[in-house]
Amino acid sequence: MTGKNSDGAPYGSGGIGFMDGDFMAMSELRIPVTDMGFQLADMCYDAVHIWRRRFFRLDDHLARFQAGLDKRRYETLGYDIDTIADICHGCVARLGADDAFVMLIATRGTPAGPNKDLRTCKNRLIVWATPYHAIVSDTEMTNGCDIIVADTIRIPPEAVDPTVKNFGRLDFVSALFEAYDRNADYAVLLDADGCVTEGRGWNIFALKGGVLLSPDSGVLEGITRKTVLELSADLNIDGRLARITADQLRGADEVFLTSTAGGIMPVKSIDGNAVGDGAPGPVTQRLTELYWKLHGDAALTTPVNYQLAEGPLVES
Repeated sequence: MTGKNSDGAPYGSGGIGFMDGDFMAMSELRIPVTDMGFQLADMCYDAVHIWRRRFFRLDDHLARFQAGLDKRRYETLGYDIDTIADICHGCVARLGADDAFVMLIATRGTPAGPNKDLRTCKNRLIVWATPYHAIVSDTEMTNGCDIIVADTIRIPPEAVDPTVKNFGRLDFVSALFEAYDRNADYAVLLDADGCVTEGRGWNIFALKGGVLLSPDSGVLEGITRKTVLELSADLNIDGRLARITADQLRGADEVFLTSTAGGIMPVKSIDGNAVGDGAPGPVTQRLTELYWKLHGDAALTTPVNYQLAEGPLVES
């Protein structure tokens, strides 16, 4: 398993991308500064990983991406979801990696005139594949990571729907600088009522007294989060979605993060105080083992079509 920046290579180097009907090196991907995805963060995205030459829960990711396209009213993208799936396969096949990470992005596009009428934009699809990576380091994956509870409040769901995966993340930016100032790399944000939401790119779970909780609102409905809840039922663990206060999180026996980029990632401290005994707990470890075991389940995985490494370009 490869952690963040483990090989010292710049972010995105060596990746394969797709844009405007053509496959290319990821380093060549460009959008104009007039694209509303740049000017307004008017975009949505999804991310899926490939493990041992198989996509994990690809259909779930594509369904969530389609839901985001519909909610954002991207009606001129030019690609149906089956074609988008083929583009994902094509990027991974051209990358040639057994383990990979794929990003799918849709932007509003460039408007026809200076009044920036969004109805005149032609939406843009961008896809890229890179070697697999986690959002935490290999050491943190093994020993646990340090997080803080930020003072910055999460953007309310009444303003920006968190179930649509997006890059409008200035709240996370502020929270991360809080974390850096407090000798941590990760921050979880609270909502206006003081309840836990999520961090940049991950959901969070807290185990206390045999009950496993994850926030029930104000968060992305993560695919890994969904998988953990399914696994907890298999283990006869009471896993549920609920409101969690900051004090409940700090007092948990075990805490872990979940993300497509990393799976299940243990937390060893919150605000400088150890979670449990400061090491990954037994439930976290058991769920992690079962999570990766699922990657061999044919019902949840899709083999990469490496035959799409060559062939005609996809027409929009």
